[in-house]
Amino acid sequence: MQYLADAGIIVPEEIPSDQDSVPLDFTRLSNRGIGHLQSRYAVRHAHAIFNAAKVADDVAVLKRELRMEKAQFRMRHKEEKVNVVQAMMEDDDEIVKLETKLLEVESRRAILDAVASGYADLRDAASREITRRLSERAAVD
Repeated sequence: MQYLADAGIIVPEEIPSDQDSVPLDFTRLSNRGIGHLQSRYAVRHAHAIFNAAKVADDVAVLKRELRMEKAQFRMRHKEEKVNVVQAMMEDDDEIVKLETKLLEVESRRAILDAVASGYADLRDAASREITRRLSERAAVD
C-alpha cells in the first residue's frame, strides 16, 4: 500500500468515511453533484491508468532482464543437463532476485488495475446518470 501512497493513488481504504463518500443512489444528487463526482473519478481513473502503464513497463523490463539472465546462465553451464541447470537456476542469487522483484511489480500492476477499474465503474455510473438526465430533459422540451 505504500507504493500507492507514493504514487498519489487514493484508494478507498485510505479515505476517512466522513471525507469522501459515494452515494448508492445517484438520482438524489444535484446536477452539479453528479458532475463533480464524475469529474473526480475520471481524474483518479486517468492517474491510476498512467501509473499502471508505468508499472507495466517495469514488468516488461524485468521479464526481459530475467530472460537474458537465464540465457546467460544456461550458456555458462551448457555442459550440464537441462534439468540440472534448471535446478541450479533456483539457487542463483541474481535470478532469484529478479524473480522476486518481478513478482512484486506484477502484484503492483494487479492492484493498480483493480483500483483503476473501480474508478472507471464509478465514473461510468455517473456518466450514465448525466446521460439519463439529459435525455429526460430533451424529452420534456
